[in-house]
Amino acid sequence: MEYHKGMMKTYLFENLRFLMQHHLFEKITIKQICDQTGVIRATFYNYFDDKYDCLNAIVYHDFVENSHAYLEADQFPEIIGQILQVVEDNRDFYRVAYSVSGQNSFEDMVRANLAILFKEYFVRYRRPGYLEQYSNDLLSRYYAECVAFDLRTFVFRTDGTFSVKDTRQMVLDLATNSLSNFTRKN
Repeated sequence: MEYHKGMMKTYLFENLRFLMQHHLFEKITIKQICDQTGVIRATFYNYFDDKYDCLNAIVYHDFVENSHAYLEADQFPEIIGQILQVVEDNRDFYRVAYSVSGQNSFEDMVRANLAILFKEYFVRYRRPGYLEQYSNDLLSRYYAECVAFDLRTFVFRTDGTFSVKDTRQMVLDLATNSLSNFTRKN
């Protein structure tokens, strides 16, 4: 039974993903998502509060759920690579999704879901006793903000200069070096 519940949730948000590539998000209705999925409105509300919640489920799935195996194995570079590959595979959707702004902006969803992923990573793998004055929450939000910037840049890059591999390396280089590594030392 749980398997079927998970599948229905996935069908609903994947149909929103599809609809967003053909219609403005603001114009998409719950009825359209339900019609596309072949279910009644009550089914939608069994899984989501509204279409913003459904949109957030896409980001959570793409970033957090798809990265669990790499998280379990402490493979941070692969987590970044996985996220970038999903974005690359769904670039048209992500370009459209970034236009969702306001109180429930897509960029806020990206940052929030990246923060979930980073927090889980810090809870599991943070070095004990290192800069303890900075909480896992603060570190998670900080790195989520940085990676969100990199993702947005990647999504809208049209010149083809940064592949998934190149962007992955950039994220890792910037995340693992401090400001002092980039400046002259006295």
